[in-house]
Amino acid sequence: MALYCVVSPGGSPGVTTTALGLAMTWPGKVLLAECDPMGRRVLPGFLADRLRESVGPGLLGLAMAAEADPRARLSLEEYVLPVPGEDSVELLHGVRDPRHGVRLGPLWGRLAEALVSRPGDVIADLGRIGGRDTPDDLLRAARAVVMVLKPTLTQVDVAGPRLDALTALVGDRAMVGLCLIADGPYSAAEVERVLGAPVLAELPCSPADAGVLSDGARPRRTFRASLLLRSFTCLGRRIRATAGSSSTGTEDEGGAVLSTVGAPGRGDR
Repeated sequence: MALYCVVSPGGSPGVTTTALGLAMTWPGKVLLAECDPMGRRVLPGFLADRLRESVGPGLLGLAMAAEADPRARLSLEEYVLPVPGEDSVELLHGVRDPRHGVRLGPLWGRLAEALVSRPGDVIADLGRIGGRDTPDDLLRAARAVVMVLKPTLTQVDVAGPRLDALTALVGDRAMVGLCLIADGPYSAAEVERVLGAPVLAELPCSPADAGVLSDGARPRRTFRASLLLRSFTCLGRRIRATAGSSSTGTEDEGGAVLSTVGAPGRGDR
């Protein structure tokens, strides 16, 4: 149905945690695809103590199959696995060794075609963008691209040129927006003004809840009702609404076309 890419300008702002949180709160069937050439995070993190079966070859196996038969249509089903406890979420896990990232370059174009033609939505974690190994073909095929960053001077500074290159690459084909991790001195309005892109949501800085997603920490009993999970739900809703309105002019449930929207305000944290 639709491909949504989550990216980072660098500096480990939490892009994999955000992609996983979006997948867990996404309405309907969704595939989380780890497409970061620098390596996977979900298997050794969130799923470390949750899987009781073989994980299969994942993205590297898919790349090897594509190399063996360059003309064949890619079939993803034998390379994805269900995420335990998440009935509608599947995972295409990424490479373990960053040295294998060089084998992924020829795969991106064919993978983009396979992802957009697959039933259900796809959330792709591309990791840091701006380098020679950036999966440009996935970005070109995306309906929306969300850059995750902290509102700090160093993160905003590094995000600027990467956003410029990103918008030049995708043009009008995709909505480009920001997701802020609320761990910095600047407001959403200030970041928007400097970077010229809408802030779709501000996620609370919640190390205990984020650790469940990033490192497989034991969740609190209130984890599913936490502000972090509710913020992911809000972010996903705004990504879909804004991406739809940017291409078709559709409106949200309240009748207003969504554009730049904030999420939990500073008084809500």
